[in-house]
Amino acid sequence: MPSLVLAQQDAAPTESEKSNIDACLLVAVMNARPDQTVGELKEKCAGKKTNRVKKRHVLEQEAAQNPFAILPHRPNYLLPLTLSSIRREPYAGVSVGPELDNLEAKFQVSLKYLAWENFIFNDLDMSFAFTATSWWQSYNNDISAPFRETNYEPELLFTYNHSWSLLSLPVEQTSLSFNHQSNGQTGLLSRSWNRIIASVIFAHTNNVTWGIRGWYRIPEEEKLDPMAPEGDDNPFIERYLGYGELGGLWSISDKHSLEFMFRNNLRNDNRGAVQLGWSFPINGKLQGYVEYFNGYGESLIYFDQHTQSIGLGFKLTNWL
Repeated sequence: MPSLVLAQQDAAPTESEKSNIDACLLVAVMNARPDQTVGELKEKCAGKKTNRVKKRHVLEQEAAQNPFAILPHRPNYLLPLTLSSIRREPYAGVSVGPELDNLEAKFQVSLKYLAWENFIFNDLDMSFAFTATSWWQSYNNDISAPFRETNYEPELLFTYNHSWSLLSLPVEQTSLSFNHQSNGQTGLLSRSWNRIIASVIFAHTNNVTWGIRGWYRIPEEEKLDPMAPEGDDNPFIERYLGYGELGGLWSISDKHSLEFMFRNNLRNDNRGAVQLGWSFPINGKLQGYVEYFNGYGESLIYFDQHTQSIGLGFKLTNWL
């Protein structure tokens, strides 16, 4: 038995552990005292546990030193095969509404620019982010393959990257954002809202990460004419999308991961949504991705419509 324990202690670190040590070293070098040696920093990091949230933060700091760098924000993906339960009610006034296909493509582009590190005080970063999610009738040549819906989401982010404890739970990242989301349409198809969003991310282990987002909608004036450009395009959206959501990511390995998102309006009518995702390896960089959604608000046009969809494709960047 003693020889077995000794063998375990002397075992070479796994690839994941090596990656964590490398991430720790990057931070340690940036914050090292002038008299510290590389050997001392390595010894310190070899016994220090980290997680994927810290690792991503370190990699973002490193990449941000390049003036040409634009960072991923949320996942970037392409789902060429997406089967959706297209609800045609919102498109009742549009000529192509009845001709929409249930088979379409979905993709998301999400980018972030780290504008100011250590903003106001240490570990607080300010970033600008932009996410565009599109649903494309790519196989519907009868109506010239239009983009059925695109949601645009610019935001200003303040992220605090210092660990702390909330009710004995390990908080790894805290953020506050000013968020605008719109589908860029006019008239009866127009949807938009502005929110202040607060979130916390918990990391119990290197493989399990979860978080909570809560939002406050900035009020808008009532729209007197449905065709008027001013006023609230989607009143009572909170009755369907609620005031927050719960999400999680289980990194089974460096390439396999499962994710979920759950939200509920916390009302008697019990409206909400669930989204599940599975990422799996294809080659050294590219990942396959399967996504399932069921509920309200997959896109802004369906904030008050219950839909289902399942998509298969490729994920270019993951959450962590």
